[in-house]
Amino acid sequence: MSEGANDIGISGDWHLLDLAASEQEIPFHRMDLRLAGDRSACRGAIVNRNNGTEIPLAAVLFDGTELRVQMSAPPNRAQSAMPWLVMRRNGARFDGQWRQDGQSVGPTMKLIRPQPGAAYAPPISHP
Repeated sequence: MSEGANDIGISGDWHLLDLAASEQEIPFHRMDLRLAGDRSACRGAIVNRNNGTEIPLAAVLFDGTELRVQMSAPPNRAQSAMPWLVMRRNGARFDGQWRQDGQSVGPTMKLIRPQPGAAYAPPISHP
């Protein structure tokens, strides 16, 4: 995939949500990503909402239409066994699913930028 993240406007923070989730009332159950890049490569991280630390992604690829993200494998798993999040541009957001071995895994997701004025759900407390 040839273009870098800065060239096509994907650098910055994103929320990964269920496709049906509200974009004005951001659910607590989400993944926050930070993407960056240049002409030669893209990179990214999962952002810990508690302390802001970044967990690097294994791979971020973007060709101008399709965005592919792969998380780093845990110590007991081969990187090649990790699924890819495959998303296609849909206006200002991306829609897609996790894919493994050519098959879709899980629900359809959307990747959106944080929205000014959006409400954020608090964590769910358990007794």
